[in-house]
Amino acid sequence: MIITFTNKRAVYQQIIKVINKNKKPFIISGGNTIKSIFKYLNQKINNIILLSDERLVKKNTNLRNDTFFKNLIKKKYISKKKFLSYNSSNLTSENLTKINKQIKKINFTLAILSLGSNGHFASIFQFKNKTDNYYYIDDSPKFPKSRVTISLKKIKKCNKIIFIASLENKKKEIKNFYKNKLIRFLGFKKVDLYIY
Repeated sequence: MIITFTNKRAVYQQIIKVINKNKKPFIISGGNTIKSIFKYLNQKINNIILLSDERLVKKNTNLRNDTFFKNLIKKKYISKKKFLSYNSSNLTSENLTKINKQIKKINFTLAILSLGSNGHFASIFQFKNKTDNYYYIDDSPKFPKSRVTISLKKIKKCNKIIFIASLENKKKEIKNFYKNKLIRFLGFKKVDLYIY
């Protein structure tokens, strides 16, 4: 279902209602859209949160997705113990195995994802038949090429999947939302698109 909101704050208020009602672990993507919505956060979220993907770049760069959420942890809006992400700036099989084990044990019931250019999300640009819950890619069409991401199959297990997009910046992606093969794979019955 596509739901239109008057502004970002209205989207934020609806997202918080969904999170509070859910009270269970959820997945969230990084990126500018999510940051612009969650800048309004002014209450503690007690859920376990998984950052859907991470760019493999230096830890002190703004290209990292986790930087924004670490600021929310400092403000005590998110629990450090309940926030899961790929922490390293380079790929190691040990780190990837560790996060895979963590994710495998958790039943994520909600995903909050920004709709990216050409309809990608969570650093997933095309179908990859992966058995792992979290995996490495080195062929991202957007800079940087090296990233780690959650699998489509793990997102699909969520009961509710919410995409967020700006009508001003993502007209083409919104128009093609129901034609998007990645989103079709997730199943339309549990997918909502919030636009502002």
